[in-house]
Amino acid sequence: MDGISTPTYRQLLGIAHELGRADGRFAAAFEAPGTGDGPAARCLGRSPGEFARLLWGRADEPPAGLAVNAPLWYATGFAEGLAEEAAERCVQTTGTRIRRAFT
Repeated sequence: MDGISTPTYRQLLGIAHELGRADGRFAAAFEAPGTGDGPAARCLGRSPGEFARLLWGRADEPPAGLAVNAPLWYATGFAEGLAEEAAERCVQTTGTRIRRAFT
């Protein structure tokens, strides 16, 4: 072994989520909140299959389902990033905090 461990499926989905979140926070300057729930295939400009291979980072095929689930996790993170950045901008400009309640 070379000391490098292969990420778990859950870790790969977490990476997709964090990439989406970072992109959403960046995109908040250009997109209105609520626009991040569009097509999940945004994935850094790649198709779902290409995005899965990027996350997998190996020559062999990525785990089954990664091409389906990773774009969804990315899109969820993207929407969260947009909302977080919008909430922070609201606090900075108005001093008003936005409270969120889950129903």
